Amino acid sequence: MTASGSSPVPPASDSPDSIRLGATLVEPLPLPFYLLVEPMVSGKQVLDLAAAVGGPGPECLRRAGAAEVISCVLTGPSLPAPDAGVDIVLCGLPVIRSDADRGVWMAEIRRVLRPGGFCVLRLAAAALRDHAQAGAGLRTACMDLLLVYFATVDIVEETQFGGVSFLVPGTDDLAVNESLTRLTGASGHLVALCTDCAERPWNLGESLLVPTDAGAASEAGAAGVSAGELAAWQGEVARLEARCAELSREHEDAREGAMTLQDRADRLERTVAVLRRDVERFLRQISDDAAARELLALERDDLRRNLALATQQAADASREVERRQVALRTLEKEVVRLRAARGGAGRPNGKT
Repeated sequence: MTASGSSPVPPASDSPDSIRLGATLVEPLPLPFYLLVEPMVSGKQVLDLAAAVGGPGPECLRRAGAAEVISCVLTGPSLPAPDAGVDIVLCGLPVIRSDADRGVWMAEIRRVLRPGGFCVLRLAAAALRDHAQAGAGLRTACMDLLLVYFATVDIVEETQFGGVSFLVPGTDDLAVNESLTRLTGASGHLVALCTDCAERPWNLGESLLVPTDAGAASEAGAAGVSAGELAAWQGEVARLEARCAELSREHEDAREGAMTLQDRADRLERTVAVLRRDVERFLRQISDDAAARELLALERDDLRRNLALATQQAADASREVERRQVALRTLEKEVVRLRAARGGAGRPNGKT
């Protein structure tokens, strides 16, 4: 429930010191309250008006990134912070039945808040019932009270949440069985986020679930959960845990199978790489062999041309030899004839 309105000057008491803030101790803030505020404190100065100093709440805020967390127990008439000294004020507002008393509280909270800061108040539902008009709910009563002092107010209602949760085997995740959850009991407290700004410096999601301690079986019985329902829930938890364990084993088997397949894929990839190198080498060799065969073919054609030329030249030489042999025989015959002719001419014609 949200509302915005004007921010008039809060009612003042008759005397600043007439009402001691510490006279009524603030209520302790439970851990879920800090978990609700945790996403809003990054880089902020936080004033924690706790019932006691220490506890896990302020440490949660520091781990969430708060610049400083000032935890204190009220013992005097004013808050232990300078004017406009903090960004966020956390307070478990006690039961305040006097308007003047309430005015001092709100004035002090507004005094220490910086411009743009806000306070987160936890108010007991019992303290609001006296202010709820006929037909109006606690949220409306809370809104009417706070809009007197702040321009913008958001109300978050604390509702007891009963359900079943379990750790998923093999993980750090916390699972909640939503089908078995139920909302039980009336609101014991309301949380109000208040600021003087027109725009909200906080951000609340549509669905907000802050973990709380569900308690033991006795609290479940007090919340209206029967023993049969509790047994059914426990049986469902056992079934879901068994199913989660089975899924975890299947996940492990699948992971091992994936690793085995990856190893096989790596080996096949290495084999393919070797085969690829061999193929490339064979292709280069085939290419070299083809080039060598082409060169041999060229040399063979050249030799054939040379052989044909030599054969032609040998044939020409053979014909020339035959021609010269014919000419030689002709010359020999001519020599014989000439010799014969010369011999006949040199002999005398008469007898001696």
